[in-house]
Amino acid sequence: MRKLITAAAIAATALATPALAQDAVTSVEQQLDPALDGGEDIVVSGERGEIHSQAREQAREITPRPGSNAAPLARMQAPVCPGVFGAELQTAYQIIGRIRSNAERIGHEVIRGEPCAANVIVAFVDDPQDEFEQLRDANHYTVRNLDYWDAKRVREQQGPVMAWNVTATMSRDGISGFGQPPTFSSTAISRTELGVRNDIGISVVLISRNAIAEMDTIAVADYVTMRALAQTRVPEGATQLGTILELFEPGVEAPPYRLTAFDEAYLRSLYRNQANTPSRLALRDVGNLMESGGD
Repeated sequence: MRKLITAAAIAATALATPALAQDAVTSVEQQLDPALDGGEDIVVSGERGEIHSQAREQAREITPRPGSNAAPLARMQAPVCPGVFGAELQTAYQIIGRIRSNAERIGHEVIRGEPCAANVIVAFVDDPQDEFEQLRDANHYTVRNLDYWDAKRVREQQGPVMAWNVTATMSRDGISGFGQPPTFSSTAISRTELGVRNDIGISVVLISRNAIAEMDTIAVADYVTMRALAQTRVPEGATQLGTILELFEPGVEAPPYRLTAFDEAYLRSLYRNQANTPSRLALRDVGNLMESGGD
């Protein structure tokens, strides 16, 4: 992990591809493209007002508070370039392909067919907590820009997964500010558009090898998608609408093994709005998108 690599050069150690994957994928092409996985369509049921209310409540539960309702939510601006470490080559490519397809499906650009520096990093390790501390001790670039409070929030994560996003406040046009905290000069500010945005530069997800024995690669990739393309947190206990973020939670009896209708609507709402949209408005379309199937 200390020598992080690009998506074109993938570390190779053991991660078995479980039997669950065999029903969902029957060829390499199917493993890399969720449109071919033969899964059933997601059906959303419930009263209109109920779905909207539940979606709002669940979005609040999985979204760390940005400080104020006027602050923008963090999201990626650069094209997605996944890198996988600690997995067999074929398994790594399956995870990379699924993350790319997920990103494209929710409306974000990805890099295909050329080398790139990984900005979505998935690492299968023996001890995520120990790995994080080693990265901190080495002042590794994946943790270098985490301040004290960011690192504290990472350390507070319990269980077999540790995930974090390295973010930077930019002007609405993608220009870095000056000073600490950064300051910007902008007159393009309104109630629906801010003068700044919050860019995710790198997302890292460390997963314990012991936690994935019964999982297929699509489940892992979908979980990473939800942790990497947005700043999200694991809900406390089972949710009403379901979310892939429950995948590793011991208290959830039957966690989803795929992105749920809520998950896709959440990411679509975040990425269909401008990056400088206030947080109170960025997720306003989740309920509508669940009802319409993402259209």
